[in-house]
Amino acid sequence: MATRATLRLTYLGAAGWIITDGRITVVLDPYLSRVRFSGRPYGQADASTARNDIRPILRMDAVPISDTAALDTQVPRADFILLSHSHFNHAMDMPYIARKTGATVIGTESASNVARAGAVPEAQILTVRGGEDYQFDGVAVQVIPSLHSALGEKRYFNAGIVPRNVTGTLKLKDYAEGGTLAYMIRMGGHEVLFFGSMNYIEREVTGLRPDVALVAAAQPRLEIRDYTRRLLTALGRPKVVVATHWDDQGLPFGAPQTEALERVKTFVAEVKKASPRSQLVVPKHFETLVLSPSGKVATEKPPAASKRR
Repeated sequence: MATRATLRLTYLGAAGWIITDGRITVVLDPYLSRVRFSGRPYGQADASTARNDIRPILRMDAVPISDTAALDTQVPRADFILLSHSHFNHAMDMPYIARKTGATVIGTESASNVARAGAVPEAQILTVRGGEDYQFDGVAVQVIPSLHSALGEKRYFNAGIVPRNVTGTLKLKDYAEGGTLAYMIRMGGHEVLFFGSMNYIEREVTGLRPDVALVAAAQPRLEIRDYTRRLLTALGRPKVVVATHWDDQGLPFGAPQTEALERVKTFVAEVKKASPRSQLVVPKHFETLVLSPSGKVATEKPPAASKRR
């Protein structure tokens, strides 16, 4: 077996992550702009409001602007950007990061079209459909067909597409789901499985054996039968389970996540029951998980400046 490296996994809030072995940096579903939206037709209709919240309220026909200061601070480099789907709270910040870093963008046709609309060079865009298992220098990426969360008490299904001919700035309503993918990232001798939404296709993940599973943990998972137990059983009860997409992403960074933290306790209980030997982590914003060569995870607190963002 090849010598394992130390991996660092930094939580960006929502479904966003940075994974690096010090040489290659992979960014997952980066969304740091924390738009104060209103009238969203799926999930939470209106963003939560914090005390002294000065963010403008954006209707779905408004053009969102990326928080480039936050992106420059928190995502200084990227070699690859992987998109689970192309809703704005997963994809809108991707073009700025890709243009700035030269990263290769991997995602559905809709995610690719978001990149094109955001002036990402064609040479940086790789469109996938699910089933691919690509080897790059220093990292391998397995693309896994998946499903979006069952929102609206299972009444949501509006995958839509972002069309190829879209140009210029996109409105919030233009960020269609465009299909959903999961990813297995193999880097530094470790395997990290990432889900960007609270759903999966059981037959597609059965038999995978990740060292770390980043499991989307927000309330829509409760619409899926026996979500946590079935998933962890299919994955062979991973050594490390990390809750992702658990926070209230409608709030700005720095606002208390008290209610979301209370809700995620039920996910914690589900994991402990289904896979009691798994190390379970619920990361705070900008915390870094240090995955050692032995497979153990330790948590680093974010710098004080990051906490204040």
